[in-house]
Amino acid sequence: MKPHILVVHDDPDCRDALRACLQPNGFDVAVLYGPSKLLERLGVELPATIVMKAGDFVGGELAALRALREANYDVPVVMLGGQDDGPQRVRALASGADDIVSFPHNPLELLVKIRRVIARAYPDPLQNPGNRPPFHFGRFELCFVSRSLTFSGQQVSLLEAEYAMLNLFASASERVMSREFIAQRIRPDRPLSPTSVGTSGCIGSAAAWRSTPRSQK
Repeated sequence: MKPHILVVHDDPDCRDALRACLQPNGFDVAVLYGPSKLLERLGVELPATIVMKAGDFVGGELAALRALREANYDVPVVMLGGQDDGPQRVRALASGADDIVSFPHNPLELLVKIRRVIARAYPDPLQNPGNRPPFHFGRFELCFVSRSLTFSGQQVSLLEAEYAMLNLFASASERVMSREFIAQRIRPDRPLSPTSVGTSGCIGSAAAWRSTPRSQK
């Protein structure tokens, strides 16, 4: 069962380097191009840890981190800071970071710190988002570890947005959601477009299941 890491960074080279470091060492990796949509992204899926650029000013990443803590998200955050930047380190930790790795980023140091914050945050393995048991509805099984869907044991092909929608439904199975709310949650990095939540294909099937009375599931 691989812990899920969310990388928040505006530099594509850095994102690729982090993915190349984390994936071979037992982590699943998703990326977010900037901090402005971090809270919306956490409404869709909760990673085991966030790895995020520290930023140079009080705003931006640090503001997003403070907003995350004010919203009572306790997901661990490891920030990537500048070289020997003491004030930046202090600002990051004061804003709610669990740890910080200075530039140039040592891959082994980063791996050790990620594993340490995960161990501290999830002493019970079942609390780790990557260890959530599969969610069943009818003959479907949604696996959070592999981010996959099966029907009677057969793999169902899913787009990223389709998995995000199913994950959203499974995380709040008793909640009625508008198209606007769903669109905002599953596509936080794109302009709001409720029409993107259609009624055909896998997304339509998921929406149909969401509206099916519990007695019929």
